[in-house]
Amino acid sequence: MSYNVENDRGHNAPCSNRDFDFFYRGLVDQRLLVQKCSDCGTLRSLPSPCCPHCRSFDWQEYPLSGKGVIHSYVIHYHPPLPGFTSPHPVVLADMEEGVRILAAMDGTPPESVTIGTAVTTEFVRRGDVAGLRFRLV
Repeated sequence: MSYNVENDRGHNAPCSNRDFDFFYRGLVDQRLLVQKCSDCGTLRSLPSPCCPHCRSFDWQEYPLSGKGVIHSYVIHYHPPLPGFTSPHPVVLADMEEGVRILAAMDGTPPESVTIGTAVTTEFVRRGDVAGLRFRLV
């Protein structure tokens, strides 16, 4: 079953296929979703066709709490990106559930971002696209 995010309420997704549509639908609904293997229970992010542990193609949506800790980050300066001000931090966060999620922290002063700091997910709109960013807790 494929979910056509592009036709849902006029929203456009950067990528649309069986493995990603649930993720973008979750953002539209303000939920952070990852895949959970139906056979071995492994959580995975980024979405992929099969489980890296048991190679099963069966998976289900799994909601994350949205809470995490900064694992690593970079400060984006160039090129300018539509919908973002520069410079802005881009963070790789270790989520409570054990997966890592990459997201911008636009609107957060770069000097306030440090490894090990707690973050939470905030859902945003960037033009016609539903998205997420992290905020300091």
